[in-house]
Amino acid sequence: MTLYLVPTPLGNLEDVTQRSLRVLREVKAVYCEDTRRSRALLTHFGIHAPALRYDEHDPKGIEKIVERLASGDDLALVSDSGTPVLSDPGVRLVAAARAAGVAVTSLPGPSAVAAAVAGSGLPGDSFVFLGFLPRAPGKRKRALEEACALERTVVLYESPFRVVELIGEIEAAAGPSARVCLARELSKVYEEWITGTPAEVAARLKAKQEILGEFVVVFRGND
Repeated sequence: MTLYLVPTPLGNLEDVTQRSLRVLREVKAVYCEDTRRSRALLTHFGIHAPALRYDEHDPKGIEKIVERLASGDDLALVSDSGTPVLSDPGVRLVAAARAAGVAVTSLPGPSAVAAAVAGSGLPGDSFVFLGFLPRAPGKRKRALEEACALERTVVLYESPFRVVELIGEIEAAAGPSARVCLARELSKVYEEWITGTPAEVAARLKAKQEILGEFVVVFRGND
């Protein structure tokens, strides 16, 4: 009766660990965000465990999963890519399992946050992870200013549709001499790293005909 949090590759299937594959083969079911994506991953590795959808906003569904765990089933939770719970669904299930006395094991493996911080050239001994910023301009501004006030490296996720706007917000919060690193499409064919001041990074982005892919944004003010 263990809930396993199993990281999945960000894009390159070679990044999956042997332990993750073993656990996925042994559990009774794999709960996931998108069953189509997870089934494709399982099929690629010849894993036949059923892929079932996990809904973070379905209390009854979470209760049923915990009941399965309490009855003796080993189950896995995966996200579409990377480590579950980190800006992905799963926190309510983990909390419910622990409250019920069920064992929870989080396997090490692919993480966009760790990969981006390590490759950014910015200090990684202490950093603040903000996930996705709120949509409201006032809340975004406050979140960035509060993070900058800690004088730590800051990490967040952003979509290609708002990343240029975000660079301007970072410049306003962290200053024109802030150091910024964008990691785009980590571990995939078109992986790209863009570094520089906010103005330099914004210029690189605006020079593109089209901005595509998912971004991990790492930055630090000139503290």
